Amino acid sequence: MLIPKYYFTHKKPICPIPQILLLTTISLVLSSSTPVLAQINIFTGETMKQMQLKHGWYNNVNLDVSYRTGNTELLTLRTRFRSDYLSTTYHGFIFGSLQRERKDGAFFTNKGMAHGRIIHKYTKHILIESFIQKQFNESILLTDRNLIGGGIRFATLPSESKYNLYIGIGVMWEHERINDSVNGELTTYLIRSTNYINWTAQLSNRLSTSATGYYQVHVKRLVDYRILFEGSIKLGLTTKLSLPLKLNYRYDNEPPTGIRKHDLEIFNGLSYTF
Repeated sequence: MLIPKYYFTHKKPICPIPQILLLTTISLVLSSSTPVLAQINIFTGETMKQMQLKHGWYNNVNLDVSYRTGNTELLTLRTRFRSDYLSTTYHGFIFGSLQRERKDGAFFTNKGMAHGRIIHKYTKHILIESFIQKQFNESILLTDRNLIGGGIRFATLPSESKYNLYIGIGVMWEHERINDSVNGELTTYLIRSTNYINWTAQLSNRLSTSATGYYQVHVKRLVDYRILFEGSIKLGLTTKLSLPLKLNYRYDNEPPTGIRKHDLEIFNGLSYTF
């Protein structure tokens, strides 16, 4: 049985959150030519916005905590960090996230991901990128996932435009460990094609939106594929503070035993950039 894979501004760098560092320490993989993600689970409007900044380091941390008690005790923690470095021809970044939710003292959500990427600007409309990623997600029985790959991104609209449309084509090596409820622990090693289309728009000085769709398929078994979608709207409150609203959708055509083929997540929070 083959298992799915989905899993993902002031200028002084910061120390990433310790929990994320424990999740993994990522080394950026250098591209062989000249400029960004897919997240593969990460290529979003945020990355596109970062690519248009001046040279230097940029860091961002998000933290969302909620607690509910009474008939049900519910604690939710979501934390996320991102660190970008931009030069004349390269853009490198590290991204990490951790989400944990406890209900009546027991975890029912426990997932995290760390991703590193380097993008090289080969021409005005062609970007070359390479990435590495590590991930776990107990809710879909994913004990461990390791990805490494690269590809080409095509910019179809002028870089100075308020609107951007990118198409990406690439390939990645994937290693997974799945704790299947019927078959026990399953390990897979395979090559997967990873392709995406990204749209971003700056609607006003305070309002921006983006959407990214991915299609990731086993190159030797086309029925083993995933479809990922991430959409977001961000409202700027100040130059450093904003309110993001995000939607994430995942469809896996061959999930582990007992796991549904699709997941939908909608959330908002508070973002501080320095």
